[in-house]
Amino acid sequence: MIPVKLRRLVGLGFGLAVAVGGTAGTGVLSSPGELAQALGGPGPVLALWMVGGLYTLLAANTLAELAGRLPQAGGWYGYAEAAFGEFPAVAVAWADWTSSCVTGAIVALLLGEYLAPLLPLAAPPGPRLLAGAAVLGLGAVQFRGLREGSRAQEITAAVLLLGLVGLLAWGVQLPPAVQHAAALPARGLTAVGLVVALQVVVFAYDGWYAPIYFAEEIPQPGRTLSRALLGGVAAVLGLYFGLNAVLLRVLPFAAIQASELPLAEVAAALAGPLGRRLVLGLGVVAMLGVLNSVLLMATRVLFALGRAGQLPGRLARVHSGGTPRPALVVAVVLTLGLVLSGTVAALEAITSILFVGYYVVGFAALLKLRRQGPAPAEAYRAWGHPWSTGLLVALSVAFLAMNAVADTAHALVALALVAGAWPLWRWARRKVPAS
Repeated sequence: MIPVKLRRLVGLGFGLAVAVGGTAGTGVLSSPGELAQALGGPGPVLALWMVGGLYTLLAANTLAELAGRLPQAGGWYGYAEAAFGEFPAVAVAWADWTSSCVTGAIVALLLGEYLAPLLPLAAPPGPRLLAGAAVLGLGAVQFRGLREGSRAQEITAAVLLLGLVGLLAWGVQLPPAVQHAAALPARGLTAVGLVVALQVVVFAYDGWYAPIYFAEEIPQPGRTLSRALLGGVAAVLGLYFGLNAVLLRVLPFAAIQASELPLAEVAAALAGPLGRRLVLGLGVVAMLGVLNSVLLMATRVLFALGRAGQLPGRLARVHSGGTPRPALVVAVVLTLGLVLSGTVAALEAITSILFVGYYVVGFAALLKLRRQGPAPAEAYRAWGHPWSTGLLVALSVAFLAMNAVADTAHALVALALVAGAWPLWRWARRKVPAS
């Protein structure tokens, strides 16, 4: 075990895999049904997917410059620390790590639900046990080393991408469905429904920034990270828009609202029960990719906090295979605890608020850092700055304000979670006197 030294063992392929595979799995399976229920009618669906995608593309443009300016492990934490100081950075890291572990638990439970019907057993294990086994299994893969963890990410992302592109190409051949107006709900779009829909879209796109956590493990990070971020987001945006267009074309809207897995309905129309099983299998692969990526990310956040003295320094120790093993163990234990607790399903709305909360801090960091001095010559420069970055801050603050008004309970829980960073920071300052 060697302290505080990550190894540059991955490249652009892994960066794209962690951006696409860590994002697309959460957005194409259950999210279309949730979005249809929240919006109440087919009109706004594609518009909201496109708005979410353009927001994410604009965000990737801003984050690509931050990644080139500060190629550090730990994601958003380093940007907040450079621009705003210790406590805001610790609060961002706390929100980031917590939301990553919650996301890992959510996708692990989805994985268990997709896998259970596929097992050829008279009485297969429950979804929760399968989810726990997936967390432990991927934790064991990453424990061996970064090469093993990155290979798992690249394989799952490739299978997911091939499967989704194949389903898209196959689905466009289906005839359009007959839409029955009477089957649609009579209500219009409400403020609460719009906020819930925005939460679904934010959660579906979250993960696009995953490459930044590996800035100290990728050669030429300034160049590689910008390509991974922008290329990954463009691929996810295209997939989301195309697949949802197919869903709206070939399925009655009421069927999308009623289905937990609308793409399975499309596959069933193409190939019967076998098609449904294939989509369930694709869902298992997708959730494995997302779970693998969030465990990798959560581990790097703990590593950065340990190296900075905000948490015990042991968390910054790196095995010769490139994995910060103590940090990985802590991330696996919390994710597993959330899976077994059975309370994680209610936390999706809370995590979407946390996501946008640290987006705001990160985007605002670039506004401040640009005034402090130029970026390195090889670093990417965000186009449209400061107007593009200012627009991102304004949109993100508007999202948070809408949640505060229309979903006050979840907004207060998210605020309480961030406030939990204060005692963590005070404890760390007592343990490590400021130099």
